[in-house]
Amino acid sequence: MSPGSIQVAALAFASWYLMMPPDSAKVPHSVDAEAPLSRWVTVATFASSENCEKVLANLQKTEQDPIELDKTGKLARFQKHDEAMGKARAVNAGCVESDDFRLKGKK
Repeated sequence: MSPGSIQVAALAFASWYLMMPPDSAKVPHSVDAEAPLSRWVTVATFASSENCEKVLANLQKTEQDPIELDKTGKLARFQKHDEAMGKARAVNAGCVESDDFRLKGKK
């Protein structure tokens, strides 16, 4: 296998995460968009950046809280009916490749 095909194979296995920043401890109804990416919450996983970006664009257009996409129940501790918080999550959510070095330290 050539070095180029190894890189292509590695890229084929990468997935994309729709992530949202943690809630702000200092500002009510807001998120901490400056928090390290390792502290952000993974809401959903996608096979391609295009799929992730499409969902993200829809969330931001409709200002839908990304927490609604969580099927694991891990985010149940967050408030679900805080309209301002939902908007802050949608505006600040982002798509991140699963092997992004900034995710190091994420448990």
